Order: sequence, then structure tokens, then C-alpha cells
Amino acid sequence: MPPDQAPEPNGVRNSTVRSQSSSHLRPEDAFYYTSPPRNDGQRHSSPLRPGDANSTTGGGTSTNAANRRKRDNRRGRSVSRRKKGAWKKLLWVKQPYPDNYTDEETFLDHLQRNPRLRPYEFWTLVADSTIIVQHIGSVIIFICCFTVIFQERVSPVSVVTYATIATVLGWVLRDYWVGQEEAAQAALAAAKESSKSTSTTTITEDQTSSDATLSPVEPSVMPMERGRAGLGIQAGATTAASRSHSRRPSLASPTETVAANASVTGHPTGASTFASFSYYPPYENERTTLSPRNQERIATAKSAILIYCALLGLSPILKSLTKSTSPDSIWAMSSWLMIINIFTFDYGAGVGAKFPASLPTNAALSASTVLASRLPSTTHVFSLTLFSIEVFGLFPVFRRHLRHVSWRGHLILTALVVVGAGGGLCMTISGGGWKAAVIGVLLGSILTCLAMGVTSWWLIGLQRYKNEIHGPWDPARPVIRRHWD
Repeated sequence: MPPDQAPEPNGVRNSTVRSQSSSHLRPEDAFYYTSPPRNDGQRHSSPLRPGDANSTTGGGTSTNAANRRKRDNRRGRSVSRRKKGAWKKLLWVKQPYPDNYTDEETFLDHLQRNPRLRPYEFWTLVADSTIIVQHIGSVIIFICCFTVIFQERVSPVSVVTYATIATVLGWVLRDYWVGQEEAAQAALAAAKESSKSTSTTTITEDQTSSDATLSPVEPSVMPMERGRAGLGIQAGATTAASRSHSRRPSLASPTETVAANASVTGHPTGASTFASFSYYPPYENERTTLSPRNQERIATAKSAILIYCALLGLSPILKSLTKSTSPDSIWAMSSWLMIINIFTFDYGAGVGAKFPASLPTNAALSASTVLASRLPSTTHVFSLTLFSIEVFGLFPVFRRHLRHVSWRGHLILTALVVVGAGGGLCMTISGGGWKAAVIGVLLGSILTCLAMGVTSWWLIGLQRYKNEIHGPWDPARPVIRRHWD
């Protein structure tokens, strides 16, 4: 303590601590502390004079009396605030205000209007609308194919053959893209591991040099301590690793122990991670030599063969499924199911979604099953059902991957879908040939561009009416950490 400062008396220090503790809430305050009344400021307001009641009957006199009462009330509130002190939005501090007190002067300071508003941009909305155009175009193409098959203008085998070839090519492209992504992730992981190993080697060399500098006289003591450190790190490993290292505890180093644990479970401390996940079933005694990619390909081929055989067996049953139902009910039911598919489709699904959403997919497959039951033969039923699985089950997966990989390819696919939907719809309605297809392509392209532009401007215009108000009366929203360190 400096000589110029005299020690404080115990009484002064105790009073300071007591004053600080008295300004904070304690657990027993929940039982013994009572809040003052809400309208405490009105006690300091001046009372009404006898002439005020009679003066309220007149026009100007009543206004003056009202203004005088407001001024007196305001003066009383200011006096009470000066006596009580400024109100703070703190629950752990004792304040001479009730628990439900609302500060009228600072209540609207935190008012926010449209805090999370993100203004729309025209070309961004047009680009996002291509996903909707692709799905609606695929639905139109399916309806046109069913119509020409139902009218026996096109062979169902040819339709399903071309669709199957396109599906196989799409699956090959998707498998190639997935392989490229896995290779990029593996290269990134290898780079991270090399950087970690380099840093670990540098740290080990620094520790060795520092140990040699600190204890040059007793060089035989350090290996024993390193062995103890190895045993300490070794405690978190698996049983096999601990047994193998317990045979030579004095020779184990921290780097060797970490490497051994990582080779066993994929984690430096021996804990199980997702990196050590095995693709092999637990009931297999011998591990196969196939890579995970090849196993996935074999599983996909098995699923395709299973679906093909199941449809061959169910086609006779599906043909007579709605034999006792009138055609009007069938058309109405299939139309509503297709509308449900369009309005409930997950247009914002990312590349991580392996399959489309269940509700729109089930609605589309149900509509195709109902429509296929009106076809004349089992070959027609099989072809249309398989075509619907390819259009509504597999084509959305390919579209998501293409949009994730190549934006130019996504635009080209959108143009092809618009051309196919416009030409097929015009040919189906008019019953014409190539001339009708060309007219349909032109009309369909023009109408699609107009619809995309008009809806984008409409959404931009609707944003001016957005009025979302946030203030202190709203409940607090918790911040959830989705990515843990």
C-alpha cells in the first residue's frame, strides 16, 4: 500500500459492501419484497381545484383545465422519477418500480419495422423461377405422353424406352459429379491432415530442443516422462490399442500414441467419430473388397431391378384397379392429385436431399396409377407407371444436382423442358404434326418468359406493403448454434 493512502476503517468497507448488496436482488426477496403500486407517480400530481369541475362545462375553460391536469401529471411523473431514479431494464437490480412497469419515455425507442427485410432483385427472382418452370413443364410432358398413349397415337414402349435411356445417362452424370465432390473433399481433408502433421512435427522438434536445452546433464530422465505422457494419452484409446502399448510403456511417445489411436478409431484420443463409420453390415464376418462407391452402385442396380420386377407383377392388378369407377371421377381425381403435386413440391430443396418430398411424390404416383388403370393393356400400364417413377421420382434429383454443379446446364435443361412441354401440348391439343409443334414451341417460350417476368415484378411490387413491426413486447428469440466447434 502506498504510504500516502491510509487504510480504510472496517466500518466504511462494510457499509460499502452492504450498500452494494442491498441494490441487488437476493433469493429471499422473492418472498419478502413487495413491489410499489403501479400509479405511484400520481401521488405527486397536484389535486383538482374546486373550480376545475365547474370550468369543464365551458369550451376554452375546459381545454385549459385539461391541459393544466396533463401538465401537473407530467410534472408529478418527472418528480417521482427523480426521486426514484432512472428505470433500467435489469431484473437483477432492486428498483422502486413494479414488476410490470412500462417506461413510456423509452418504450418505443427499440421499435423496428421490417428488420429482416431483404429487397428482391428482378433477375434473381427470374433465375429462381426456373425451378418452378422445370417442374410444371415435366408435369405437362407427362400429361401429354399419357394422352397420346391413351389415344394410341404413340407406342408406350417407345416412350418408356427413351425415358429409361435418358434416366440412365442422368444417373451416370450424377455418379460422376458425386465422385468429383468426394475427390475434392478427400483432397481437402488430406491437405488439412498434412498441415496438422507439419504443425505437430514442428511442435515436437521445439519440445525436443527445449528439453535438451533445459536438462543437458540428465538425458535419461526425459524418456521416462515421455513414456508417462504416452500412458496418459493412451488411457482414452480402445482396449486393443491399450494392450499393445502397455507392453512398452517407457518407449511410447505422445506422437506415436496419437497416431496409434487415430489408426484404430479415426480420432486422436480414440473416441469413435463419423470418419470411422463402416459401410459393412455387422453380420458379415469377412469384409468385401468393394469400395463404398461400388457398393452404392450395386445397391442402385438392385433397386432398379426390384422396381422393374414389381411393376411387371403388379401391372395386371393395376389395370383393373378402377374398372368400376366412371371416367369423370378418374379425370377429376387425377387432376386434383397433379395440382397437389405442383403446389406441395419442395422447390427449395438442396442437393443434400436424396429423394423428393413424400407428399408431392405420392400424389403424382397415385395420379399416374389412376390414369394407368384406364389404359387397354398391361404393357400400357407398365410403361406409364415406370415412366411416372422416372419423371416424378428420379428427374427431380437430377435437376437438383445439375443446378448445384452447372448453372449453364440448368438453363439449358430449362429451355429443353419448355420446348418439349410447349411443342407436346400444342400437338396434343390440335392433333397436328411438326408445324403444330413449332407453333407450340414459340408460343410456349413467349408465354413462359412473360409469366416469369410478370410474376417477378409482381412480387417486387408487393414488397412495399410488407409491414412487420418488432419491439420490446415481442418474446426474445434464442440463438441456436447449428455448427458446433
